[in-house]
Amino acid sequence: MQEIAYHRPGSLAEALELKQRLGEQARFLAGGTDVMVQAHQKKLGCQAIISLRGLKELRGVRLQGDTLLLGAATTLSQVLADPFISQHLPVLSDAARVMGSTQMRNVATVGGNVMSAAPSGDTLCPLLCLEAVCHLASPEGTRQVAMSEMFLGPRQSAARSGEVLTHLAITLPTAGGRASAGAFLKLSRRAALDLALINLAVQLWLSPDGGSIAKARVAAGVVGPTPLRLAEAEQALTGAAPTADALARAAQSLGNSCNIRDSHRCAAWYREEMLRVLCQRAGARALQRLGIAVEVAA
Repeated sequence: MQEIAYHRPGSLAEALELKQRLGEQARFLAGGTDVMVQAHQKKLGCQAIISLRGLKELRGVRLQGDTLLLGAATTLSQVLADPFISQHLPVLSDAARVMGSTQMRNVATVGGNVMSAAPSGDTLCPLLCLEAVCHLASPEGTRQVAMSEMFLGPRQSAARSGEVLTHLAITLPTAGGRASAGAFLKLSRRAALDLALINLAVQLWLSPDGGSIAKARVAAGVVGPTPLRLAEAEQALTGAAPTADALARAAQSLGNSCNIRDSHRCAAWYREEMLRVLCQRAGARALQRLGIAVEVAA
């Protein structure tokens, strides 16, 4: 492992000042599950680490009106244990539950998952479906980036050098009394401790009378260089009755939304077939959480 200087600032302002002074020599560290692996492989490419672990201002979950503010340094274990998230954002709890091991979830953070911008990041599809907004801070000030604009390529985020993700803002899907629920599913070679071959999240909103799907969000990971929303599936679901047939039609449209890739881990044709399966199963689970039982063929 390469020798790297370790800095543990006491505040966000101190962390930002350190990064500004050290420049490209330094990298921020949140949970470290990604950064430390790169360090062991001598692929980190920096001489200093600035730890964000001790910054309480970056941790925690709080409600501001109809908006959930999720601290970037909140661990996946904390997300999983939070009863409010489990009740109102189960799609995010689903993802946290299947990501890594207990030990990894105890240190891995939501913000670290976002900033790593890996196509396989398990929390990214739920956050896309929830239309989360990233709040970034730098010595120059703060700015907001929609989750849909956050990923530029594999391991490339829209965050600028020197910026820290402070929190994510999520408007509650159930705001205003709307009936909404989501679900996340992941396919991997093993049941745990493995990267996704493909993952998918669905969030559905019902019309006031419950007779149709008023709004739908569908997002998939590992189908291309970035996690992405699947517009054709969303359009197929919007306005449709909440039935298995609607889920099947949405699933059939999925290949039109992206150029699904081959990789050494999985063939494109298999990813496309399983994407359709996961879409129907995740949609059925979301509807079940809304009290609507459907049986899917997949």
